[in-house]
Amino acid sequence: MRISVTGSTGFIGQYLVPALAAKGHDLRLLVREGRQDAVPKAEGGSIELHVGDLLKPESIRGFLKDCDLLIHMAAAHDHVEDELMRNITVGGTEALLADAVEQGRSKDEEFQIWIVSSAVIGAPVYSYYRDTKRIQEKLIKGSGINWASFRPTLVYGKGDTRHTGPLLRKCAAQGGKFVVPHDGKSRISPVHVDDVVDAIMRFFDYDQGVDCCYELAGPEGITYNDFVDQTIQAAGGTLVRKNISKKWADRAIFFKGLFTDVTADRRASAYFTLHHSHDITNAVDELGWQPRTYDVGIRQVAEGDWWKE
Repeated sequence: MRISVTGSTGFIGQYLVPALAAKGHDLRLLVREGRQDAVPKAEGGSIELHVGDLLKPESIRGFLKDCDLLIHMAAAHDHVEDELMRNITVGGTEALLADAVEQGRSKDEEFQIWIVSSAVIGAPVYSYYRDTKRIQEKLIKGSGINWASFRPTLVYGKGDTRHTGPLLRKCAAQGGKFVVPHDGKSRISPVHVDDVVDAIMRFFDYDQGVDCCYELAGPEGITYNDFVDQTIQAAGGTLVRKNISKKWADRAIFFKGLFTDVTADRRASAYFTLHHSHDITNAVDELGWQPRTYDVGIRQVAEGDWWKE
């Protein structure tokens, strides 16, 4: 199969591209100028680079020519300004759909678009980042093109230098405290990046794979306290977790806000005080998917020195 892929140099892309190539698929990867060296090494099917930018629709033209499938992972993260986030995630998707029309793919009943979006799942607090992902998904659903959506949440794994690596370094400290600004009883469901890729690869063999939606999360929710404790144990730290009531945490954030921007603190406090429920029944029943538990996964991820610097 000839597959066009966006987001190939991202965290999940670093795992998915080699898996696709190993199955013999021919890949066309969208990469920004200067990012060619970040493309993951892969063996099996051929790899073609299409240098382009989701912010420049003219550079996307021809990306979907003669391809059978688009796997769309590229999107802006919540560390960029709202306007740029919208232009990349929403505007970039519109550019891809325009190229599908121009290349005649939108009328091909065999052509599909699979979205891999880590922020579409409903969450208990507001996020413009998640809103742009929801719009991205709705644009594709409304295009008339056959689609599938994979919605991983809290993805962790080796090579994740934005979240997993810093968390492991923090939890590896010898002595001291890991302060949790709430009671830590809310439940979250981290999912290992290898399990995300496994679900996507299993979908190739699913006979009824049209207009499907899969939430990808851990096999069961764990409390935030367990999440911290298991990470400390995996990292070999001797930190002691200490919970502070949300009332006192909010007061501390308020006073800190008199002197500096505390937007991130307020969001983090709100995000992890509420339960995050994810129904993975579809992936388990239809794809035979079985994600690993966090305690097993984080021990595997902590092996080696990749996260220590």
